[in-house]
Amino acid sequence: MRKLFVKVLAIAMTVTLASCNSDFLTEHPVDQMYADNLLVNYSGFNSMLSAQRGLMRNEQGNFDGPSVTMNAAFNGGSDLYFGNQRTETAIWWNWPNYITQYTEGAIFEEIFSKMYNVINVSNMIINRAENNASVDWEGGSDAADEAHKTSVIAQAKFFRAWAYRHLTYTYGDVPLSLEEITGSNYRADWNRDPVEKVREAMIEDLKYCVEHLDWRVDGNNTKPNQAISRVYLAETYLAMNDPESAVSVLKPLCEASPYRLMTTRFGSNAANPGNCFIDLFRSPLYSQGNNEVLYAFLNAEAEDSNYENVYGIKGCRVRNMYKTYYSNLSEVSGLSHPDYPGKSTKLFCSLNGGKGIGRLSVPIKAWKLYEYDGQQDNDIRYDQYSVTKHLYFLDKDNKVYEVLDKNGNPLVNLNPTKAMFATTEGTIKNYYLPSTKKWDYVHSNFEKADADANYQDLVYMRLAEAYLLYAEALYKTGGDAAYWINLVRRRAGVSEISAADVTIDFILDERARELMCEGQRRHPLIRLSQENGGDERDVDNYFKRRVRECNEVAGQVPGTNEWGYETVSHGMDSYETPVLFALPKVFIDSNTKVKITQNPGYPGA
Repeated sequence: MRKLFVKVLAIAMTVTLASCNSDFLTEHPVDQMYADNLLVNYSGFNSMLSAQRGLMRNEQGNFDGPSVTMNAAFNGGSDLYFGNQRTETAIWWNWPNYITQYTEGAIFEEIFSKMYNVINVSNMIINRAENNASVDWEGGSDAADEAHKTSVIAQAKFFRAWAYRHLTYTYGDVPLSLEEITGSNYRADWNRDPVEKVREAMIEDLKYCVEHLDWRVDGNNTKPNQAISRVYLAETYLAMNDPESAVSVLKPLCEASPYRLMTTRFGSNAANPGNCFIDLFRSPLYSQGNNEVLYAFLNAEAEDSNYENVYGIKGCRVRNMYKTYYSNLSEVSGLSHPDYPGKSTKLFCSLNGGKGIGRLSVPIKAWKLYEYDGQQDNDIRYDQYSVTKHLYFLDKDNKVYEVLDKNGNPLVNLNPTKAMFATTEGTIKNYYLPSTKKWDYVHSNFEKADADANYQDLVYMRLAEAYLLYAEALYKTGGDAAYWINLVRRRAGVSEISAADVTIDFILDERARELMCEGQRRHPLIRLSQENGGDERDVDNYFKRRVRECNEVAGQVPGTNEWGYETVSHGMDSYETPVLFALPKVFIDSNTKVKITQNPGYPGA
């Protein structure tokens, strides 16, 4: 099955390039996996949709070049994440004004190309499903055939809307392509369509998904479904300043769907010390008893060592991105055990949730959001089972003990380091900071305990996120937003709030507490900053203001901070600092028949 998926994915990744070749129109392929031979029946369309799911899943896999993930690019440099382990490709995570140096950056180019790859394949699926009357839909009846056809089209439209969601929040105005690109209609005269026009197309796609997809496709939450489609549709309505429609779309999901918050222990982790919150990430599938997760990624280890090299499918790196590089601490790297000669790092990683690289770390001020109303000791989202607060090793008798500093204190703490406030760009490497345990994973083979990749199934979206989006829409329409926030807080074991406590900033704070190291934090900040015609570069909007308030690294301004360090501006107090990403230069240069304007603030704009 995996080999079939890989072949289909390879087609999905190359079909657009092939369509630009003039020989494409006259070629007579013999490979039975070729798209022309694949998209002739329901099984073939499902194989191509499987490839699309793989492309979506790779949001948590390394880029082809930079050693970060696409998901990390959608989070880094926001109010909740700074770059702890230095990477040359994303200095702007810590120094936002350096983003203007990346108009030819590999990260921005890969996001752009990968999203349009998904869009182009979706367009191909939709076109051939709608217009090829000879497709065998394998339903056995007219009604079943029609159901298979609409499900295929709906899933393809979901992926198209998902890709445009990322594109509009990262680049703003982008070309809107809704037709399959073939050798006869290849273009070099694209225009940047207004975000509003793109979002209108997204709304139509997502409305089709809501109408034609079940709550859970194939009885699980690993394929595009009505639930996640409703969340994206409501979010798009909010981006279009239409909270009433957002309320209407979310109401069936939040109030009457088969999904519910998990409030008791369940799944494979239930017999271990923990809580119902961390159980969500240890058993992310509906088939495992999880009624909260709206969408999950199926994950598995590659069958052979050549898998990544040939097909570009790299193991998931979400743990690497968000788990601190504890094995690099001097107190840890000096550990040894007589039964594990030369393998102390593997032993340490096996006892502490796997290896982290800490490309992104949560700022100290962001961790302190859990202290709202003095609830930090009650919040299960911030307890020792959900957040790394202690590190462990084995003594000579093979009993687990906590690794402490020279004063007998836990190594993990919320203390800043001088490098966090250096007046010139550099590497921070504060490896004492806490990190989420959501993505902890230890390979079953001890020899791979310190490997970079993780291979467990992954949560992508949960009902709690829908509740908080519903709360935002209700707040904007005068509804009872506090009720839905309190459902989330009640599960977390913390104090409830009143209607008077609800503000957009409070909702963003609660999203941070609930969704730390999940989702794409830049997206809601940009959406809210652009609301009602707002400018995402304004220094007092949600994006730049909250970075200054919650991120002591990226949000520095001139002066002396609360820890007594002298600081300089990192750009979040300047209108000149862009927030949207730069359009790739290769796209601008290749669009030879129309001049494409770069985003404001970048060279050449």
